[in-house]
Amino acid sequence: MAKVFRKDLYYEKTGYSPHEGQKAIHFTPVRFKVLSNGRRWGKTMLGAKEIEPNAFVPSRHINGGPQTGWIVGPNYQDAEKEYRIIYDQFRKLGIDKDALKFVNNPDNGSMHLKTSWGFDLQCKSASKPETLVGEGLDFVLMVEAGRHRRRTWGQYIRPTLSDKRGWAMFSGVPEGASEHSLLYALWQRGQSTRAPQWQSWRMPSWTNTIVFPGGRNDPEILDAEDDLTEDEFRRQYGAEFVEHAGAVMSEWDDEIHLRDLDYNPEWPLYGAVDYGFTNPFVWLWIQLDHWGNVYVIREHRWERKDTLEIAQEMMAQQGDLVRNAVAFYPDPAEPDDSLTLERHLRIPSRKNTGGELKTRLSLIRTALKETNTHLPYGHVDRQPRLFVDRSCKTLAWEMREGYRWPEHRSEVKSDSEHPLDKDNHGTEALGRFFRGYFGMPGQDMKPARSRVRAARMG
Repeated sequence: MAKVFRKDLYYEKTGYSPHEGQKAIHFTPVRFKVLSNGRRWGKTMLGAKEIEPNAFVPSRHINGGPQTGWIVGPNYQDAEKEYRIIYDQFRKLGIDKDALKFVNNPDNGSMHLKTSWGFDLQCKSASKPETLVGEGLDFVLMVEAGRHRRRTWGQYIRPTLSDKRGWAMFSGVPEGASEHSLLYALWQRGQSTRAPQWQSWRMPSWTNTIVFPGGRNDPEILDAEDDLTEDEFRRQYGAEFVEHAGAVMSEWDDEIHLRDLDYNPEWPLYGAVDYGFTNPFVWLWIQLDHWGNVYVIREHRWERKDTLEIAQEMMAQQGDLVRNAVAFYPDPAEPDDSLTLERHLRIPSRKNTGGELKTRLSLIRTALKETNTHLPYGHVDRQPRLFVDRSCKTLAWEMREGYRWPEHRSEVKSDSEHPLDKDNHGTEALGRFFRGYFGMPGQDMKPARSRVRAARMG
């Protein structure tokens, strides 16, 4: 006669008392569970305890046998907490240490637990997609899902669950309502009645009444609300998908936007500049192809040098590029610096590069979004309009994580919805180019008319 393994009795025997929010997720019988949670809600314990019973239950596969599964984080270190809880629990259950093959080295990605009866648990990193290819899995726990990209699930993880009809759980604090965010996309699917195998929850921090017995009015919650901006409080404690949270360029993805780019003499060449002295002086070399796609092929940064010194260095070190440049797009607030560059580089500067910051950011973010989104991920025609050479490491860092929205109220300089004015010098230069070359948002990446004439003349 087949035996039934009861999760509730296992939790009772192992001393785990989930709070009401955790119970709702543990005992909802769906294949795919998606959790957007606030800080200190208990998602680490939830994930570990969802996996543990699977060690003692045969696989659903027709051949049965012990189960195999993964914990997948954006990086190896993100998976270590759940992994540690599971190992410690197995030791408390009296499983002899010799019966557990245990490797724990999150620095090089070696986190692997295998029991003497064959249960196999490994930690994986989404930053190394080549490791996300394997045989069929019984389960996958994707932690910090707010920082995962959608294609990690679709291209690599989802196919591994098909053979055994495996289950998956996704949990994490939301990073914003980005179309690239795995957590946001799957949470939306879990809210739909058309996806019966999916269910999603939004669990604010205060639903963990063990840590926050006062609920929404717990003193710790109220203190955090006073300290954080409204958007950050809604995200970090309210588990809401808010627009202005985390990285400004939430559409950026290293695997999509970073390329190996060389100078193409068939395409026009432009410069984009953000002036600075104590802060970096940034110059970007930018090219456009025949379809209006933008390629940042080089970035150069200087500190504590005046504009004349920089112009002389550029002529000495990058003379070929300087001589082939059509124009450069500067900060209009520094006309004297622009005049110095024009005289010494003999490159004309362009106007209409100012205006509101949100306009320039909107133009960049539009170019970061993929076109032809009806096509599957990885399709050759599903591409953004902006690419950056891998050598532009500081610009890539700014786009990926450096340029951020305010998190604490003390960081807000005005009532306007502006990002922090730091770690943004490369994106400022890029925004000058987009505003000056393409004009206002809503023009479908078509260049401003005067810019077309200038390119043809060059």
